[in-house]
Amino acid sequence: MHTPARYARLLGPLALAAMLLPAVPAGAALPPPVAASRYGLEQVGRGELRWLGFGVYDASLWSADGRYAGATAPGPVALSLWYQRKFTREQLIDITTGEWQRLGLGAPEARARWESELRRLWLDVERGDNLTAVVIPGRETRFYDATRLLGRIADPDFGPAFLSIWLDSRSAVRDLRAQLLGDGNR
Repeated sequence: MHTPARYARLLGPLALAAMLLPAVPAGAALPPPVAASRYGLEQVGRGELRWLGFGVYDASLWSADGRYAGATAPGPVALSLWYQRKFTREQLIDITTGEWQRLGLGAPEARARWESELRRLWLDVERGDNLTAVVIPGRETRFYDATRLLGRIADPDFGPAFLSIWLDSRSAVRDLRAQLLGDGNR
């Protein structure tokens, strides 16, 4: 028979382990510098990318009206990723450029420029880190981490290509795509 004392003995080490692990946001919140901005974003949807049963990141998609009308819609669109595992900058760039090539996005010269810009902006990420892209249609894409603006990519074609990795109908992460687009956007 399981007594309250037995449960306490079993749950004690689990509770201690949970307190020692860094907190990973559930993907429901934008990082403070984006939330404090004047973008006026509302969440479209959110989900978690898992690979072989392990969490990779929590993701959320945001727009001015809480609906996704494409990367060229009149208002800003943000994609926020809260990482559940460590990646080097080079791993992130390799995955990104590989997806652009697989999806046929951007001419080779454009992809080379974008890769160079990402190498300048992005850092290695650890569990609990955030990377958020805010696409200002027709203008630029701004990248933030949990504490600051990392920089901008001025090419107006970059943002739609970047969002397509998750939101294109041919995306490699179709389950996550469906979650990000929410019920009314599929």
